[in-house]
Amino acid sequence: MGRAHAVVIGAGIAGLLNARVLADHFERVTVIEKDTLPDHPAHRWGTPQDAHLHGLLLRGRQVVEQLVPGFTDDLIAHGAPTIDLAADLAIRSPFGWGRRARSDLRTVSASRILVERVIRRRVATRSTITIRDRTQVVALAGTSTRIAAVRVRPGFTENAIEELPVDLVVDATGRGSRSSHWLRDLGCPPPPEQTLNSRVGYASRLYEIPAQHCATWKLCLLQTTPTGPLRGAALMPIEHNRWVVTLIGIGPHRPTRREGDFLPFARSLPSPIVAEALHNAEPLTDIAISTATSNHRRHPDRVAQRPDNLLVTGDALCSFNPVYAQGMTAAATCAALLGDCLDRHDADGSRSRISSHYYRRVRPLLANCWTLATTADCGYPDGPPPTPRQRITRRYLDRVLLAGTHDFPVQLAFLRVLNMLRPPASLLEPAVVARVLRNHHPTADAIPSHPPGDRSGPRH
Repeated sequence: MGRAHAVVIGAGIAGLLNARVLADHFERVTVIEKDTLPDHPAHRWGTPQDAHLHGLLLRGRQVVEQLVPGFTDDLIAHGAPTIDLAADLAIRSPFGWGRRARSDLRTVSASRILVERVIRRRVATRSTITIRDRTQVVALAGTSTRIAAVRVRPGFTENAIEELPVDLVVDATGRGSRSSHWLRDLGCPPPPEQTLNSRVGYASRLYEIPAQHCATWKLCLLQTTPTGPLRGAALMPIEHNRWVVTLIGIGPHRPTRREGDFLPFARSLPSPIVAEALHNAEPLTDIAISTATSNHRRHPDRVAQRPDNLLVTGDALCSFNPVYAQGMTAAATCAALLGDCLDRHDADGSRSRISSHYYRRVRPLLANCWTLATTADCGYPDGPPPTPRQRITRRYLDRVLLAGTHDFPVQLAFLRVLNMLRPPASLLEPAVVARVLRNHHPTADAIPSHPPGDRSGPRH
């Protein structure tokens, strides 16, 4: 193996999956987490977004299953429902409801806290991985070209600083990453950053699914766009017969935490589907809100002088507006990519340039996610105007969404891109373009009574 010790900072989903990958290449892997990690699925301070809807895209579930075999079965054993993302998802754009039919886009719908707990239990069984919670990273020791140790303060004590010698450090601390601060302390320039904020706000709560609920869909999404509507929502079933319901608003349309505002907001949406579903549903939690929804990207690869054995990943490297559900899937694919990079370094005996190799490989992967999120977010009131390229892309995407209300193959192509199974460029394949151009008339704004081709009748 040849490598002694790797440290992962952050025990969220990105950190755990990277630790799992590193365990194949290092004699020891230590995961440092400042939170107290619960023994059961529960909210924790370090993941404030876990109260909101989190969708693990199909590509993400496939990658996590490869890294952590048994992951999907564990979710199902905990009561997470299975979903056909083309038949069971009712998705409404400003042009109407997307066509639905049976498909191979099958995944599992679970809460963020269950996903993390299942991954953590599996990862913790590896004898070479140690997870240390209630431990804070205070500094990185080393030079501008190499990290020698990670300085930590265990147990929230005032003065007891411990040094952990390292061969590789992975920063998976999320949006609040202090990697730029650590680099400055080492004499390195901070990496350039990009931010695009469309001023999206969320309000979420859990509901018990009513026994009398009967619908042809299992989850629904009412999309917002820069040209309207500026209010939307998502409703997703999770384990233990519950819905997580997230209301979405732009700028002055952002939902509030006030109890009396939640259902009226749902009734104000372009479709009554969410309000009708919640009419007899029992709320199980208080309302949680969030406005930390900007798209933010760091570019450590553009800094010439940086420690070669420090990698930034997950939301610490690139975070997206959560409405597009790309975060967990991007984190999983980046972890798998790190494993591939390390395999190649093991094969050629190289011990250097791992960060250059990793960032070069990860750049196009994140570029696809960034293009989808930022193109969709440009042009909102009070947000940044779209570039000419984004304006053209947005117009074509609108045509795709419109065609998807008539033509299931177009809708399926869009859903494959949305689930990161295909790159956005696949929507420009001649067969897709021909169908998009042929289907350009608005459709009736009525959700089908059942997915086309499905004669089974209503499903619960």
